[in-house]
Amino acid sequence: MPDWQDSGFVLGTKRLGENNVILSLLTQNHGRHLGLIRTKNKPLSGCFIQVKWKARLPEHLGTYTIENIKPFSAGFMDDRKRLAAISCLCTLLEETLPERENVLSFYNHLMLFLKNIQNEDWVKEYVRLEVKLLKTIGFGLDLSKCAAGGNSADLAYISPKTGRAVSMEKGKPYHEKLLPLPSFLWKDDIYTSKDIHNGLQLTGYFLSQHVKKMPITRASLLPEKNC
Repeated sequence: MPDWQDSGFVLGTKRLGENNVILSLLTQNHGRHLGLIRTKNKPLSGCFIQVKWKARLPEHLGTYTIENIKPFSAGFMDDRKRLAAISCLCTLLEETLPERENVLSFYNHLMLFLKNIQNEDWVKEYVRLEVKLLKTIGFGLDLSKCAAGGNSADLAYISPKTGRAVSMEKGKPYHEKLLPLPSFLWKDDIYTSKDIHNGLQLTGYFLSQHVKKMPITRASLLPEKNC
């Protein structure tokens, strides 16, 4: 009988009958994985838990036994923006990550983000996490050089067709057809509210091609563009 133990981040639940719930986790070593639990043991989205998974065959849904529940958002229950970010992440990961495919690198980035979400620059790190998510699902942005042969030290745009960066000089004549690239995404640089807005618009453009509907909570992360 296949079985394993792992730690995971709760993405969501879906009721199955009167007494059962399908629990979706992003686990450390088994990727996004589903399992059956009893309704009374239902953990909330955004929690960390330790689980045991058992099934008669590997391809079966299987059942989870929850070992420990650690509420994550208790430290900022009155912070609607941070809570919205967690809710948004749960939805995006549920819809984009392939089931049962190991994504340890992204899992580690997620854990680091959640560890530092109390920091002042957490929204900047949230945008960077969405860039890593795009890479994980097979659409990494190429921020290494100018796609048009321009100055790679002055990247300012992203092509909406290819996801490749374009320098200020090469992209300026076509700026209306390109997406603004905030510099904090490709180098350690200061940033403004406008940069955060442009960063979220950029990642949102590409993520929207992989999800049926962008999470409503994500809109609350957008600052005013002219801030």
